[in-house]
Amino acid sequence: IKKQYHTYRHTTDVHAQGLFFSPTCMQTCRPNPSYCATSREQIVQYLADARAGNIHSSPDSSTPKPKPNSQSRYTIRPLNLPAELEFGSPEVTKPIGYAPEELVELAKKEGWVGMRVDLWDEGGEGLCVKVNYWWREEDVRRGEEMVEDVGGKGWRQCFHDIVYLGGREG
Repeated sequence: IKKQYHTYRHTTDVHAQGLFFSPTCMQTCRPNPSYCATSREQIVQYLADARAGNIHSSPDSSTPKPKPNSQSRYTIRPLNLPAELEFGSPEVTKPIGYAPEELVELAKKEGWVGMRVDLWDEGGEGLCVKVNYWWREEDVRRGEEMVEDVGGKGWRQCFHDIVYLGGREG
């Protein structure tokens, strides 16, 4: 999964990045619930907006904007229990139509694997994003295959929990 995430991070075309997501990938955003999504298409649109410098942030937020051509860095590590089954409060998950307990059951049933990723831009004020990602193995649609897929199955991102979106000091 770490190798696949590395490939995802270094894929420059936003629509090609979308192929790393399950078509039913969901996203919550604790700092700003309006950044929630219930499909791959919504998440790809958010990525396209962010690349254009349109970061979705709360009105009271002072979220730094990424600098053009700034160097982006990240760390990735496994989520261990209990964090691997922690999806936030009901207020966080309500915009995607699930209660936290329902997400726990879905994650157990589908065998989700969680990873914590911290991303930041180098230089200046720099944007920092802390995300818990979950992957699941699923059947891959024809035309959406990747090198790592085996026998029509592949690991795809199925849930994003944006825990922090703001300045690097956060």
